[in-house]
Amino acid sequence: MLSLLVLGLAPGLVHASTPGGPSMAPGNPATQVPRVADGPGLKTGKNSTFHGGAALSIGFDSNVFSEVRERRPQPAAYALPSVWLTIENRPLRRGLLDTPPKSSGRKVDYHFGLLAGWRLYLTGRPTVWQASKLNIAANARVMFAPGRRFSFAIEDDFNRIGEPTNFEAGRSYNFNRIDNSAALRFLLRPSGGRLSLNVAYRNELLYFESGSISTADRIINGAETETKYRFRDRSAFAVRYSYHYTYYLCCTDVGIGRNEDSHAHRLLGGYVGQLGKKVVLDVFGGWGWGLYKQDTSGPNHNKFIGYAALGVFPTPKTQIGLRVGHDFHDSVFGNYFNDVGGSLVASHVFRWKMGLDAGFGVYGRRYAGLPIPGVDTQEITGYTGADGFVRRDTLISLNLQLEQPFGKYLVVGARYSIAADLTDFVVDYADGYSNAGRFTRHLLMGFVAVRY
Repeated sequence: MLSLLVLGLAPGLVHASTPGGPSMAPGNPATQVPRVADGPGLKTGKNSTFHGGAALSIGFDSNVFSEVRERRPQPAAYALPSVWLTIENRPLRRGLLDTPPKSSGRKVDYHFGLLAGWRLYLTGRPTVWQASKLNIAANARVMFAPGRRFSFAIEDDFNRIGEPTNFEAGRSYNFNRIDNSAALRFLLRPSGGRLSLNVAYRNELLYFESGSISTADRIINGAETETKYRFRDRSAFAVRYSYHYTYYLCCTDVGIGRNEDSHAHRLLGGYVGQLGKKVVLDVFGGWGWGLYKQDTSGPNHNKFIGYAALGVFPTPKTQIGLRVGHDFHDSVFGNYFNDVGGSLVASHVFRWKMGLDAGFGVYGRRYAGLPIPGVDTQEITGYTGADGFVRRDTLISLNLQLEQPFGKYLVVGARYSIAADLTDFVVDYADGYSNAGRFTRHLLMGFVAVRY
């Protein structure tokens, strides 16, 4: 039950193609939806542009089943049609609105995007084709008075993720979920230039459509701040602090088969900027605290967190990125998990305009505070590979993609992805079922897209 959940929750809805290159988060390839970079677009006003597109993918999935290993996982072919629409006067760059730090004279910068795709398994087995999944992603970014002494922004990312677990268990047993993250952000530039203060209210919702894991439904509320001092045009020092309170919607009795509410604090300081003409650097380090006041069996934690990201641009058509880091997150199975590891990504555009994106990521993940059998839960009777109720996994992802445009409007491409969870962890349930966490999935996809 939990193998796909481990792989799938972190990345959200992953696009088969994005202008910034493939995502290196260790995610489930079965949630990928094809989308290519926007075309020339249609001018809808003085500064606004409308983009649209559609794609059809034919693919092969090596591991339709999520359980390991009483019988071999079933491979299956699939078709995946997708459509997308955007309207903007500023593009998104890796999830951020591309608003310049100085005033452009505009009153509002914005971007609205929608992506939808339906995975249709091409098989005669009802337990497989009936579990075909719909994925929807929508994002909104609006910045009022951009670049001025006082600005404020509204941000929202909505995902409806269709993610199967064990098809043999039927359509109702799945990880289909609603995942929404929103923020109201205020920016103050007291001197109109080098010093900036950023304060935001954050709200997140995670809701599973299957009642079998309703104890994981949660709401997060919190605050995020950043104080940044720009000492050169493209370099700055910054201090960041965030507080997130996680509230689980299930159950009123503390400690009875649920995840206890948590308080998470993160404090980071560091540098972000450009070194010369071909190198960018983003380095932050600090401390994080996770407090689980309602969980009498613990554990709380406090530890070093941080990351370093290096980007190199050898030529205008070549990009290389390296990122390493250590962070923690609240977990829907256990109290929290730590991720430590990194990723390497590269992209290149050939003379004939073919784009190549490649990336590799490896993360060690450690779960703590697993539900104690007979104390926190009656459904689980025991674990294998979880001494001290701690689970350890190694998550690996590999993505390769080729994309060839023909003129302005037609694009063809192919993508190969691997996601793997290497662990000895096994959950034993009271009904006699045992679920192993080890999981490997290969996905091969070819697609044709029309864009505008």
